[in-house]
Amino acid sequence: MGLDTLANVKTRLGISGTSYDTFLQQQIDLVSDAIEGYCGRKFSQATWDQTFYRGDYRPSAMMELFHFPLISVTSVTEDAVVRSSGDYRIHKPSGRIVLENHGQHFFWAETTVVRYVAGYATVPNLILSVLDSIVQERYNKKTSGVDLNFGSDVQRISIPGAISIDFDYTLNNNERKSTYGTILGSQVNVLDPWRSERAVLGEGKMSYVELVP
Repeated sequence: MGLDTLANVKTRLGISGTSYDTFLQQQIDLVSDAIEGYCGRKFSQATWDQTFYRGDYRPSAMMELFHFPLISVTSVTEDAVVRSSGDYRIHKPSGRIVLENHGQHFFWAETTVVRYVAGYATVPNLILSVLDSIVQERYNKKTSGVDLNFGSDVQRISIPGAISIDFDYTLNNNERKSTYGTILGSQVNVLDPWRSERAVLGEGKMSYVELVP
């Protein structure tokens, strides 16, 4: 699912008509996937089940949830037993759950499942601006007949009735160094502060996260 609706993106970009709706929706989905893939997180609010398996992490009074900011914790279930919400406190901005009286208590069940709601009810404007900028670039290329595989900026040199040359002059290091660089281009610099390292924090602490329908 894209970071925003087709209607909203078209309104912000000042695009009318429906001739390119299919193309635009494809680009919104593609760019949204690239943004979230590069950042290593989901931005839209959703409900998740995150499972921690004993043996994959050391006993700890704190668990880090993959998605954040945290809106609420529905339940913490340890070996099929629901822990009282009074046993722990949550830190919403960072998406952390911390046990009270942690000097004596740890998360250390065979299986711990945390059901929680996380993300933004409204995707941050900066993230949407990146989405809009890249979709606009790709839309402009599409409508002008430029190959979408070019980098983030293309200059067309034309001699009427003779020849037309597309020259890509901004395929920079940013676009080469990342898996998503050819799509995100120089926007990776804007996205860097939003990146999450949760997926690679500690080799021994593996988390399994599923979207709750």
